[in-house]
Amino acid sequence: MYNTQEFLNLVEAYDTIYVYRHTNPDGDALGSQLGMTKWLRYNYPNKHVHTFGQDDHGFKIYDKMENPELADVFLAIVIDTANQDRIDSDTYLKAEKIIKIDHHLEVDQYGDLQIVDTTRGSACEIVADIFKACDLKMNDEIANTTLSGILTDTIRFSIENTSAQTLMSAAFLLENGANISELNAKIFNRSLTFFEVRRTLQNLVQWNNAFAYAIVDKKTQDSLGITDRGAKDQVNMMSGIEEFAIWAIFAEKEDGRYTASLRSRSATVSDLANEYRGGGHRLACGIGDISFEEVQEIIAKLAEISQN
Repeated sequence: MYNTQEFLNLVEAYDTIYVYRHTNPDGDALGSQLGMTKWLRYNYPNKHVHTFGQDDHGFKIYDKMENPELADVFLAIVIDTANQDRIDSDTYLKAEKIIKIDHHLEVDQYGDLQIVDTTRGSACEIVADIFKACDLKMNDEIANTTLSGILTDTIRFSIENTSAQTLMSAAFLLENGANISELNAKIFNRSLTFFEVRRTLQNLVQWNNAFAYAIVDKKTQDSLGITDRGAKDQVNMMSGIEEFAIWAIFAEKEDGRYTASLRSRSATVSDLANEYRGGGHRLACGIGDISFEEVQEIIAKLAEISQN
């Protein structure tokens, strides 16, 4: 079990605590960040607990980031972020102490306390286990927010990072008020507009060997009324196709550079993402800032990987 006593000692030593996560956040990053924030506020109502990061994530179910004026002295808790370059706000550097909570393979060994477990399918599982071990108060809002990250990172308990421990962490959250059917509807139900966007983008899909991909330029995004984030959210339109072992989507940003989401059925794609300053899970990862030339390089490399 994790060093929860040292965790509690640090939490109790500071009146101000800021909670961070990675850039271009997914449900696990937001669920763990906001779940931790809600838990700290619920159990330590006299402390000043706030979130940092950008709000361009596209998830409607999560609270907005607060980004307050920095206190002189504070504790930083950074969750779901393997390397410091991906922390969404450099204000954490001014923290007196840093706690790192993560489930990715070690990239940066930063933090005064590191709670890292690479066997877990999501950061929210670790956060849930911390809550359980600390044995403080819980409520349904904390439980729902934290469970949301487990559901999104394991794609509803359907991929290889789902373990018996995953289900035990989820069970703890269900016992404390989480409603899995309501969460599934809020997270995974899609609008007619989403469907129409997907139908258009499917026509852009190309494939090479067992690798499928789509490049969505700014003109196409504008015509559909979506952002690069909205385009990337469509990456799984290529999942579930027997002939596709790897799939990816590349979306042009406002500045003409590109962002990417990579997915794989079994071959590791995170190493390639790391080569291009990205990161994430072995089979599901992202790259935040690449040139069009780098897009072409990545396409060629993924096509080669898909043959193996």
